[in-house]
Amino acid sequence: MASRVSTAAKQAEQLKKDGNSCFKKERFGAAIDAYTEVCIYLLFYIQFLIAIIADWARVEEDSRRAIQLDHNSVKGHYMLGLAFLQRGENTEGIKELERALDLGRAANENSDSIELIWQEFAKAKYQEWELESTKRMWNLQTLKYVFFQLH
Repeated sequence: MASRVSTAAKQAEQLKKDGNSCFKKERFGAAIDAYTEVCIYLLFYIQFLIAIIADWARVEEDSRRAIQLDHNSVKGHYMLGLAFLQRGENTEGIKELERALDLGRAANENSDSIELIWQEFAKAKYQEWELESTKRMWNLQTLKYVFFQLH
């Protein structure tokens, strides 16, 4: 695995150098192509790594351990929230993401990490709202059906 990571890093670095070289020679189209290739390559490789390490049960275990050691662990609450969401436990996941967001804001964490937590929190809240909305619509349709069957 470590050799794959170093190979990927070397390939990405070479593509970046190629892009820089093209840019210096004012071959902007070729530079854009090289930079785009770097981005695409790294995106697929990151997805590959995530698939390998996305053992959510272990993430939950590690997150709980981190929170036991430091109750104010932003990353611990964030990762625990993601683990809950992956298991479909939205209420618990949202609670942990909100806790991570509050802790991060209070600790003046960098804005990129706060933004990332906010995005996951907002997405989870929207999915929760969407699910509840669907349930309400289903109940409304059921009531209409029953009402019209009685009259």
